[in-house]
Amino acid sequence: MKKRKIRHEMPTLPELLSKLADIPADLTSGMSLEMRGRNELLLCGCREILCYCPERITILQSGYCVLIEGRRLAMSSYSDGRISIRGEIDRIDYCGGEENEKEKQRNC
Repeated sequence: MKKRKIRHEMPTLPELLSKLADIPADLTSGMSLEMRGRNELLLCGCREILCYCPERITILQSGYCVLIEGRRLAMSSYSDGRISIRGEIDRIDYCGGEENEKEKQRNC
């Protein structure tokens, strides 16, 4: 009888990060957030802009929405799912589920 070798696949870097940080894997795969000081934010993996005003920007990413609050917020670029936001950023919040997305959109 032949013995079968069991292959253990190595987890990907996004899977490892999500496990270590205890956040959903879809937030780490294909999506990134980069802060440059308090006045500039770069988001990758964006699907839709749900709300856009000088005090609040809400963006849909992989079933979650990202809420950015502050003052004088403006998108300086948006292409290929990459958004650059400038202004005085006070808060960044991740929300999940369609109900939260719709609620955030209504509150814009």
